[in-house]
Amino acid sequence: MLFVHATATWQAYNRWGGADLYEGPTGKKGSRSLAVSFERPYRGGHGAGLFLTYEAPLLAVAERMGLPLAYATGIDLARGRTRARGAVALLSPGHDEYWSPEQRRHVAAARDSGTNLAVFGANCCYRRVRFEESATGPDRIMVCYKGDYALDPGYRGGLPPTNDFRRSPEPDPESGLLGVIYDGYPVDAPYVVTRPDHWLLAGTGAVAGDAFAHLVGVEYDRVDLRYPTPRPIEILAHSPVVCKGRASYADTVYASLPSGAGLFAAGTMRWVESLEARGAGGGKANHGLDGRAGHFTRTVTENVLRAFAAGPAGCARPAVDTVALHYGDPGAPEEAATGV
Repeated sequence: MLFVHATATWQAYNRWGGADLYEGPTGKKGSRSLAVSFERPYRGGHGAGLFLTYEAPLLAVAERMGLPLAYATGIDLARGRTRARGAVALLSPGHDEYWSPEQRRHVAAARDSGTNLAVFGANCCYRRVRFEESATGPDRIMVCYKGDYALDPGYRGGLPPTNDFRRSPEPDPESGLLGVIYDGYPVDAPYVVTRPDHWLLAGTGAVAGDAFAHLVGVEYDRVDLRYPTPRPIEILAHSPVVCKGRASYADTVYASLPSGAGLFAAGTMRWVESLEARGAGGGKANHGLDGRAGHFTRTVTENVLRAFAAGPAGCARPAVDTVALHYGDPGAPEEAATGV
């Protein structure tokens, strides 16, 4: 099983030196970076980027289970330094937002050859980036112009735009790969179980309608049939949210694919953080997540990992499509999320 460290996302949010891909010295507009260097320490003093928050708890669960694990970064996958095809499963952690087109192609090829794909977060594969060389070697600079992609000299020279995957001029929505699509920020909402009888929820003790406070946040994904969506797909949790005044849902899903691969997507960025939740919860540091939420997410995660380590889960455990139970006819389009 190949654990893919989201180092591109770590660097996108690293404001060491005064700017990242979001903000600069004078705020978001005009002074944010259009390219960031990996040749910087991480701001904050611990040197670990986003690893401790969004990745380490998931690694701890998998390693305690004694599963055969390998490790790579998204750049390793993009450059072919690590072969995704042939892995029994690819594991994406809690915040894995920034991907290059090359990484996406290799992950899609692996999935389409039978490699299971598990996304233990939200807002995955959302931003399209390019890696460039520096004086010290290749892939040391990450470029992402976002909405200003037309100003990018690389794009003008014929390279793919460094904007969101779902956007023109080369739209390729992430839902075609992941089954769910990023829908908004910020939210803080209960996580609501809809399929307690599903094999992935075995041992959780959950019943239909059970709610876990604060487990949906701070970003979330949903099934949205306006975009490419692999079928059949089962919705295991369907959680009402309100994001900036707009009502929507966060969805946890399981799908089986023509290659035989299984696909799991948690639909909330707090999934990995919750794996360490114990006790009564409360407090800002853990968003109020409690031991009940921790038991639920740890149990589901173990079920995913155990099944995905055994081989193509879609063959052994085919999905039964339940989208119509929650969304029916997709109906009139609503405005898609713009992201942060």
